[in-house]
Amino acid sequence: MTAATTPAATGIGARIRQANARMAAEDSIALRVAVAIAGVAAATAALRQGVGGGGLRLAVIVGLPAAHAISYLTRKAEGMWLKGGLAVGILIAFGVFLEAVSGIRPGVVTDVQIPLAELFLWTQLLHSLDLPSRRDLLFSLMSSLVLLAVAGVLSISMSFALHLVVWAVAGITGLVLAHQREVAVIPDRLPTTGGPDPAVRAARPIAAVLALVTVLGAFAFMLVPPAGTVRALTFPAALPSPVRVPSEGGLSNPTLGDEDPARQSDPGRPNSGKASFGYTGFSQRMDTSVRGRPDETLVMRVRASKPDFWKGQTFDTWDGRQWTLSDERFRPVRTEQPLRIPTTMGEVDGSWDELVQTFYFQRPGPNLVFAANHPRKLYFPDNAVFQLSDGTLRAGVELEEKAVYTVVSALPHATPDSLRASEPFRSTTPPGLLERYTKLDRVPERVAALARDITAGAPTAYDKVRAIEGWMAANTRYTLDIPVLPKGADAVEQFLFVDRQGFCEQIGTSLVVMLRSLGIPARLAVGYAAGERNPFTGLFEVRASDAHAWAEVWFPDVGWQGFDPTAHVPLAGLSGPRSAGAGAVSYISTHWPGVPAGLPRILFGIVGAAAVVWSVLTLVTWDRARRRRPVVSWPVAYLDRVEAEGAARGRPRRPSQTPSEYLGLLQRSVLPDPRWGRVVETVDAAAYAGAEPTEDERAHAEEVLREAAARWPAASGRR
Repeated sequence: MTAATTPAATGIGARIRQANARMAAEDSIALRVAVAIAGVAAATAALRQGVGGGGLRLAVIVGLPAAHAISYLTRKAEGMWLKGGLAVGILIAFGVFLEAVSGIRPGVVTDVQIPLAELFLWTQLLHSLDLPSRRDLLFSLMSSLVLLAVAGVLSISMSFALHLVVWAVAGITGLVLAHQREVAVIPDRLPTTGGPDPAVRAARPIAAVLALVTVLGAFAFMLVPPAGTVRALTFPAALPSPVRVPSEGGLSNPTLGDEDPARQSDPGRPNSGKASFGYTGFSQRMDTSVRGRPDETLVMRVRASKPDFWKGQTFDTWDGRQWTLSDERFRPVRTEQPLRIPTTMGEVDGSWDELVQTFYFQRPGPNLVFAANHPRKLYFPDNAVFQLSDGTLRAGVELEEKAVYTVVSALPHATPDSLRASEPFRSTTPPGLLERYTKLDRVPERVAALARDITAGAPTAYDKVRAIEGWMAANTRYTLDIPVLPKGADAVEQFLFVDRQGFCEQIGTSLVVMLRSLGIPARLAVGYAAGERNPFTGLFEVRASDAHAWAEVWFPDVGWQGFDPTAHVPLAGLSGPRSAGAGAVSYISTHWPGVPAGLPRILFGIVGAAAVVWSVLTLVTWDRARRRRPVVSWPVAYLDRVEAEGAARGRPRRPSQTPSEYLGLLQRSVLPDPRWGRVVETVDAAAYAGAEPTEDERAHAEEVLREAAARWPAASGRR
């Protein structure tokens, strides 16, 4: 090697060593504690969503704080062996992930979510062992935010909010501590005479930014579309323990105790007694003479973009007091995931809008597969379900607490105009449908006469339905406290002409019977009303008291469409909530005890108006200040940054020092570097001779300052 090439080679080697060298060790214990708390908050949020087994839970809860402690103790070590061990650990975790996803069922994309979250947890844990510098700590903080977002996607309850608050406090604290050097010099840049304390003035921009983010976040929450308004990409399905029902295709409902239909085929079936949240309508018959309703127990959460009836089964045979199903024959549906659900009599196939619904069970219930009308695809944790002639589905396993499945329903464009144009009296009506769904073995004459009188001026079937609903809304009352049905009395006649009060079973039955007396095909459906939408999770919270019975009417171009004056559920063709925060005010009023009714709405209005006024005034003030603010030249801005770096290392610039003298001092006392000479020439020429520096000169000066800031030792004391 010649003498001419030796310096170049030496320079290249130095650059390589410099690039591979570890950055300055971070000694701030407070910063490390804040980052560790944020990491633990995000990790435990993911664990609470069912991610990881016992080993991973123990490793995260105990190992994550320990890893941060080890990282602090080894922050100044070379760490080559540690990096090698971490690389091996990550490869092992990735191998476990590949093994976990190798058996994924075709078409079930969501099966990747839990293994991927587990891989992310292991990566977060392993990476926490090697956080020597500030940059590594900030990277760990940002990766914990991603992990928190993953947990938020999996979360279905408000418990996630606690982890979010803890992470926010720890994350903001970590960011402030990580940039405390820059924050510390802000008061020195402010005038010291007049006005508030410089520290207060320095904190104002930070407070303003936080307030602006809060206001904008609240407005975005109230304005952005709700989650799930587009077709979902993930389809959750899970089953905690696959317990087969006694009879394949049969009905099972352990919440009914002795009245469980499955006990007829298996008398030895364990009986835990009737649950307070059990609904008698989820059985082989529904007796309208039974009084009493389920309690307020939360039975399921439903993720869907709009509300609908979550139907479980239907009844078509009425004897004056109780409903039964005339045909309980079934056919098994066994296909690759997702299970493709065929159409049945009365269902109209077409390219309609899809409604994706995911059901998260919070309590055990019947083996009915609840869904909005016209289910077409089912992501189910078992390999088969059983379809009855009315199109409803039953599972072959018990649906216990923590069971999850997803249904994709095809929603027709059902609007008032389309239903008026779709008459049920056409040659396209399927054979047997009118006979089955207009049949009445007995109907009191005055019930039929009342139906004719109410609908005398209604030209279409849809108008007749609305006319009867309107009459019942005006002349009957919904209540849970109704008299006992007398022996031998017809339930519909008793409701319409005697009691004039009842709950959904009496109201829905009366609507179906009066429509059938007019020759309009109708049936009674049972399931759950939509439930209350939680605007903070985006899920519908369905309680046992939402167990419901309603009328379904058949239209040739639409199929079955639900109607009920007691439940505010839109037609299939109408939209759901328009924003993520829809219903937030009413939800807070209902679920926050002690808050007077109407107060949240008033406070929201006051805060919103104040936020708008404050935002406008802030923008106007900022614009005026910007216009008055003198333009800072590049040399002045550059010197300010140099002075900030020097002051942070115990070398502040004295008032008597010129820029060149100060730069020379830094070069001699902090870090010798011959390149500072050119920087001094550039700054002097720009500041005193008015020579505008070239792009190359600026780039050179910026590079020298950047590398100096990275390598300058920390100050032994603060100014």
